[in-house]
This record gives sequence, C-alpha cells and structure tokens, in this order.
Amino acid sequence: MATIADNLNLQIAHFSAFKNHIPKINKMDISTVDTLLKTGLIEVSTAFEHAIAHLSGTKVISQNHADLSCGSDAKLSTVRTCSYGTVYSAPVTGIHNKTGDLLVQVYERKQNKFYYFRMPHHSYSNIPKSSNIEIPFLLDGTPKRVNNKAQNPWIYECDSFYNMCKEAA
Repeated sequence: MATIADNLNLQIAHFSAFKNHIPKINKMDISTVDTLLKTGLIEVSTAFEHAIAHLSGTKVISQNHADLSCGSDAKLSTVRTCSYGTVYSAPVTGIHNKTGDLLVQVYERKQNKFYYFRMPHHSYSNIPKSSNIEIPFLLDGTPKRVNNKAQNPWIYECDSFYNMCKEAA
C-alpha cells in the first residue's frame, strides 16, 4: 500500500515510536533510513509488524487472517475528527477477516501521545464487515476511557509497546 503524501508525517510519527525495536536498526545508516522514510519508501506498517515479531518472538507471515505466526494482526491508527467535528476517535479498520488478537498502536496528534492495545478476537468478532473499531477520545486529545460503548476498547489498553508485544507471544 502506498503512503499518501499528506499522511507522511503521521507515518513518520508512528515509525519513530517503534523504530528502536526493529531488528538491526542500530546497524543501519540512520540518514539513509530517514531519507527513505521521508520519501515514503518505507512501508511503515510492515516495519511495525517486524518490530512486534522481534519483541514477541514470533514471525511475520503477512497473511489475510494474521500478520504474525502467533495469529495476531498488527494495526496502526491515528486519531481523527469525524461527524462534522463532534467526534474524535481512532479507527481500527480491516478487521473482518482477522482471527487472532489485534495489536494496535494509536497516535494521538493533539497531545502527541501513543497508546497501545491488545484486543482479543472475541472483543471484535461480532462487528459487521461494514464497520470498524472506534477508540474514543475527547476533542482535546484526552483518552475517553469511560464511555458508553458496548465493548469499551480501553479495557484492552497496554501500558507500553513492549508490554503489548510481550502479551502477544
């Protein structure tokens, strides 16, 4: 999937949050990595999968039902405004054919913070194909951990990228 130029800054932000967990990243020429990243030549979601696999001891398989050999799927999401500026949430899309846990990194740009989730299959398996998971935030960027969702995604929050990965193994 190509990186849209308007979203490049969001991709760079996501990459920066997990890049130190990519195998052998410290042996790479950082200026070359930065150039590739800034020109959209690095597929950030694939790099995310490899960072998770490295920490969790799994392998990247990139199948339709799962990204990792443990059956989990890796997802990146950025909080955005919708419903004519009245709702601020992070969509987790493309979930209908997934069979394992979703490992989700969410970037909230107003407060420049990252949030991590490990959502078990049972928590999203009943969501219709035409829908997705929405992780709610207040309009100022504060997590809306208390909300009226039937299945509150915040109960699956992990306190770090590392813990999200370790729980996936």
